[in-house]
Amino acid sequence: MSDNDYLQDLLKSQELEEGCDELDALDTERDKVDDLLKEAFPTSNPNFTHGGSRAKGTMIREDYDLDEVCYFDHDDTGPGDTLEEIYESVAAVLEENYMVRRKRSALRLKTKSGKDLRIDVVPGRYTSDEGTDVFLHQNEGDKERLKTNLEVQIAHVRDSGCTDVIQLTKLWRTRNAIGIKTFPLELLVIEVLDGNNGGNLQVRFERVLNEFADNIDDLYIEDPANPTGNNLSHALTDELRQTLADVARDTIDAAAEHGWEHIFGKLEMKATTLPKVAALGAAAAAVGGAAPPWASEDK
Repeated sequence: MSDNDYLQDLLKSQELEEGCDELDALDTERDKVDDLLKEAFPTSNPNFTHGGSRAKGTMIREDYDLDEVCYFDHDDTGPGDTLEEIYESVAAVLEENYMVRRKRSALRLKTKSGKDLRIDVVPGRYTSDEGTDVFLHQNEGDKERLKTNLEVQIAHVRDSGCTDVIQLTKLWRTRNAIGIKTFPLELLVIEVLDGNNGGNLQVRFERVLNEFADNIDDLYIEDPANPTGNNLSHALTDELRQTLADVARDTIDAAAEHGWEHIFGKLEMKATTLPKVAALGAAAAAVGGAAPPWASEDK
């Protein structure tokens, strides 16, 4: 089997088909969340829709979740007068049934016993009657609010022609515990391949990793829904750029010497999610070599 065939089969092993147990569980919990918020704000008629990797076509089995956006009309003050009040009102409703972790603009849900449900709820308010652009509250950064458009973001990624490479890069990110958020990573891959998206999966993936290794400081990302208004510098700190460059170079060198199965492991081992160190150790054992140099908890 060629390296490219292996990577193609690896992606197939990471597919989550509609109707599978994992997605059914997400949808069941999502419906509960929607019902709770509809009941809590009966006069508001909040608009719910899917975001995230499922809508973009970049979901992988090993690291998936569901973004459930909850947008209110631009003149609706039922859930609160300000974006922060809306955010906190939605959080308070959810906290009656879940453990809620406040993120930058989203609310991460766990059961009361602490099990992660893989669901982020994103409250917001439409900027006008058109129901397209929205304002989101931000807990961090210089700006209290963020103007964006979910549909534009989804289309930018979904229609990029890079979703397969994005999925593989996400798996690489997850296996190496690199702390970059999914949307900035998707934008980075699209940025790298924008000028040259030719070749098979292996060629394009290696092009991305080589660019990370050699030119990470030259890569720039922007929110396609608000290019000049949203600063994404927080998503690519100097430390994170260095980590991406270091791990990308280690990966390219190891793959060139041992092949890609050494990096990701035998496909039958990927039926269930393995912790990062266990997965990398299994990959090394599969080819009879030592563990890759980045296979440590300190990375």
